[in-house]
Amino acid sequence: MEIGLIYSSKDPRQIQTRDFVKKFVHERGVLASIIESEQPVKSPTVVINGHALKDLRRKPRGREQVMYPSMSDIARFLERYLWGV
Repeated sequence: MEIGLIYSSKDPRQIQTRDFVKKFVHERGVLASIIESEQPVKSPTVVINGHALKDLRRKPRGREQVMYPSMSDIARFLERYLWGV
């Protein structure tokens, strides 16, 4: 499995997202290559085997216009790819 992370190191929430993905993979013993790209983005992007989590959402959550994935969104996305569903 290849996991790409695009995030801004200036945003603590995005660092938390990066750490969450790394911890998730480590705790489950998943054989994955994690490729990180630090860029000035408003929202982190998680890409698994060429499929981006952001692409699955149609509109922003709540009042914020940022397409910021929640930790539960990311966990479901990762689980789906782990089980091949």
